[in-house]
Amino acid sequence: MSTDGGRPDRGALLGREYWLVLSTPAESTSAADIARKVDAHLAWLLKLEVDGTVFLSGPLTSGPGARPGSGVTILRADSAERASEIATTDPFVVAGLRTFEVFGWRVNEGTVQIRVSLGTGTYAWE
Repeated sequence: MSTDGGRPDRGALLGREYWLVLSTPAESTSAADIARKVDAHLAWLLKLEVDGTVFLSGPLTSGPGARPGSGVTILRADSAERASEIATTDPFVVAGLRTFEVFGWRVNEGTVQIRVSLGTGTYAWE
């Protein structure tokens, strides 16, 4: 929102703190390696989601270095150390299939819209 001749109102920015975990597959990791551990990885993520720890997560599908095992997870945690502790328990990491880096990430702006239809039991993420 603008309050002064088109200049943004910085006080209105969201300013929420999260931890971005950038996961990189080990050089020797293959798609078959990832496929063998994907169910354990998904169960781990879903538990963290239920606990309220995972905000967003998913594989990287294109771009520099994106290949099976590449991904980004956004965590709610008290510190970089805690986010790192959580990331070390990822079954892909435990199996040595990938490594990770943790970045502090402040979300200031953006839009998320979710439409839920109770009658049809459907939703749309826009």
